[in-house]
Amino acid sequence: METVSLDLGLSWWRRLVGRNPLVRTSDRIEAMARALAVVVAMMAVPCVGAFATEIREARATSYELQAIDRHETAAVAVADSRLHSRANGQSFDVLARWVAEDGVHVDVVPVADVVRAGDHVGLWVDARGRRVDAPTPSGRASTEAVGWAVLSWSAVAATAALAVHGLRRRLTSARYLEWDRALEALAGGGGRTSY
Repeated sequence: METVSLDLGLSWWRRLVGRNPLVRTSDRIEAMARALAVVVAMMAVPCVGAFATEIREARATSYELQAIDRHETAAVAVADSRLHSRANGQSFDVLARWVAEDGVHVDVVPVADVVRAGDHVGLWVDARGRRVDAPTPSGRASTEAVGWAVLSWSAVAATAALAVHGLRRRLTSARYLEWDRALEALAGGGGRTSY
């Protein structure tokens, strides 16, 4: 009859707290390092959550201020749009004029398609009438916060895993040296066994 055992990956725990005389000190150190890495990864979760919350709040405030400060206005094309060919496609821009509270502004504005002189062009301006990018959607703050949280926790977990891996390599080298010394002592120091 064949016996099947279910380990559940807890052999490192038995090495750490078990009383098996065959478990070496280096095995216990390795098991302790693994347990510590798991604890560090788990303890990082609330810290990363707080970090992500701070990022979300800061970005949400910034994006709300953009929405308050920026508004869309209509400009008039002064000339026909110009085509710019690039290796990855093409783009257009046009010299446009618009009126703001502080006076008339004239600037080169990127456009999606061909524009003729006198056509209206939509663009975003700030409170002073300077051309700016469209405000960032407020929902992006949550997406960025989640991204930073995942990246931060992954960095902590990867650092802990690399530390355990490095320690394990050193302990394995030490074990091999220990075995070599034990085999040499068993062989009588001369490298040959006597019968």
